[in-house]
Amino acid sequence: MKQFSIFLLLASVLSTCIGPTSKPWKSIDLKAYGIPAVVLTPPDSTSVENFELAGVKDVSITSTGSTPYAIQIYAGKARGQKLVEQTFRQIREVNSNPDFGKIVEQHTAGFIYELKGQGEDRYSFRYVHLVRDTEVVFTTALNQRFSLEEVRRMYEAVKQEP
Repeated sequence: MKQFSIFLLLASVLSTCIGPTSKPWKSIDLKAYGIPAVVLTPPDSTSVENFELAGVKDVSITSTGSTPYAIQIYAGKARGQKLVEQTFRQIREVNSNPDFGKIVEQHTAGFIYELKGQGEDRYSFRYVHLVRDTEVVFTTALNQRFSLEEVRRMYEAVKQEP
């Protein structure tokens, strides 16, 4: 019995040390698309689409693998230099959506929120990054359904160095 207990203890320690076999996320530098930011993406393949309209750059990054991941990045001329004001403007915009439920988490540079309707709750986020006179806004891709945990993972993946 004592040997069996030692075996279980060793097996538990080894499995904890080895951890999951998932690959680390890779970084994509968005400077190639005219956006001063770097984001993390899932290790499975990703699709990147971009265009510009009326001075606003729009980049969409979507996982084509099994990891739920779809973000949209907008960059244009900043409407001010205070991060808190830009974040509050994003909150007002989200609040105007008739499906808006509530803000789940709020930070200086962004927030995670819940959307109601269409059968089930879904989650999204906004994250604002100011670089000189450029405002970069990160969000989940439109018309996608994500769980709270999936959105938290994407929110962390777009956070920028101050």
